[in-house]
Amino acid sequence: MKRLFIVHGWGGSSQEPLIAWLGKVGVEAGFETVVLDMPNTNVPTIDAWTKHLEDNVYYVDQDTYFIGHSIGCQAILRYVEMNKGSQLGGAIFVAPWLQVTGLGTQEEQDIARPWVDRPIDFASIRAMGGKFTTIFSDNDKFVPLEINKSAFEKALNPKIIIEQGKGHFSEEDGVTSLDVVTQELNSFK
Repeated sequence: MKRLFIVHGWGGSSQEPLIAWLGKVGVEAGFETVVLDMPNTNVPTIDAWTKHLEDNVYYVDQDTYFIGHSIGCQAILRYVEMNKGSQLGGAIFVAPWLQVTGLGTQEEQDIARPWVDRPIDFASIRAMGGKFTTIFSDNDKFVPLEINKSAFEKALNPKIIIEQGKGHFSEEDGVTSLDVVTQELNSFK
C-alpha cells in the first residue's frame, strides 16, 4: 500500500486546518496516511525533525510519499537524503524554501540559519527517482518566489505550480484547503 506522510511547518501542528485537510485528502485518495506532529515546533532543528521522521517513517521506498509545508519540506528533503540508495514515490512541497525572508526577530533568524546554511544533497535525492511538485504563492511574505522557484528548478526539476494570493498557505491567509494538492496526489496513484 502507498504510504503518505504529512509534515507541518514551523509553529504548526497536525490540527491546523490545511494540515488536517491534507490528512483527510490522503485517506480519501487511498493512501495509508500519517499526519505527524513534529517536536519543538516553535524551535525546529534539523536533527530533531529528521530523527522524528526516522522514528515514524521507518523506511523509504517507491510506495513512500510526502506532503510538506514550509520548513516541513526541508525536513522531508533532509530525511530523504539520509536514505540514499532507496527509491522514493514522490513529494508535494507547499511553500517550500531554501531562502526565507520576513522573519521578525533575531531568534527567528537564528533558528532559520542552519536550515538555510546546511547544504542538501539534491543529486542523491534526484537519484531516488521520485516525482516532485512544488507549490508557491505569488504573495508569500516568507518565501521569495523567484529565488526559491529557481533554486528548486535547479535542484530537483519539479513540477512547479504558482497559486495567486495564497500567502504562506496558512489559516491566517485564509487557506484551509488547496485543491491543486488533491490533483497532484491523484497523479501519484
